[in-house]
Amino acid sequence: MQKIRRTKEIEGITVPGIINNGGHYFYINVDVYEDGMSNCWELVDLNGLKNKLRSNWLNPSIPENESLSIHGLGMYTVQEAEWKFDKSKYYKHIRNKVKTLNPNFENIYEITSWQKQLAKKRQIMYMPRATNYYVEREMFYETIDGDAFSIFMKYEDKNYLVNLVVYKNGLVVCYFQANELTFRFEEISELFANGTFFTSFNEPTKIILSDLGEVTFSQVAYSTDIKDKYVELVDIYKKLKGEKTSLEECKEAYYQYLEDPIEFYRQNLKVKYELVPEHERMFLGDMDSKDWDYQRIIYRPDEKREV
Repeated sequence: MQKIRRTKEIEGITVPGIINNGGHYFYINVDVYEDGMSNCWELVDLNGLKNKLRSNWLNPSIPENESLSIHGLGMYTVQEAEWKFDKSKYYKHIRNKVKTLNPNFENIYEITSWQKQLAKKRQIMYMPRATNYYVEREMFYETIDGDAFSIFMKYEDKNYLVNLVVYKNGLVVCYFQANELTFRFEEISELFANGTFFTSFNEPTKIILSDLGEVTFSQVAYSTDIKDKYVELVDIYKKLKGEKTSLEECKEAYYQYLEDPIEFYRQNLKVKYELVPEHERMFLGDMDSKDWDYQRIIYRPDEKREV
């Protein structure tokens, strides 16, 4: 039979959460949608969300002395914390967010047994990627897309973990607690340079994790360089505008060298490679090769390439 399909846009918001994957803790934004579905490294309905909490996969807290990984930012050890929710209250918190989006609680989606069996048979797990956007004009519902990452921010003598979103039209918005701080892209570099945004610290530091609580991190296991985070933001903005990112320019230089392996192109590759944020370089290759061949060409040119 002839197969067709359609795509439906479902609006939502993000809620901070913590994934416990084999005893390793990861801070995430749980994507919560108006139809009752949520994405916590797997798209689940409200019953599935309960199961994720019950199985200790999704959590509203992390034990003391454990380390918390924050994607693209670093890993930090929890010294002490004041958490807002236990698992029951956290579930209600997310359910209330659904009601905020969908006041009449209508058309709430439930995954059927048949759908679960089909997903198991096909060996697939649904993890849709959310798109950041804001409404520029309500008439005709005109929206602007964006992209985001997490970063620490000093604001009114307190430290927050914020979602920093850059939009295609050049607006940059910090979302944390009930705050939305808006800047033009041209203004944002100064906030990276003057310490308003930061990724690391040299002494125990209290950070407010919006919606979850206050955590004192005792030490930094590793962190991304703040300059690299700014370059990452620039790359996100370039990608939104359809321009080449530092990653894409580096890949082009790599293939140019492979086609014509002369010293001029090797030096060009070195320049392009070192412009890529260090934490992004692993994405130059595939999951196995990462950036190893780039390093070989640039720093060990006499070493033969493995095929």
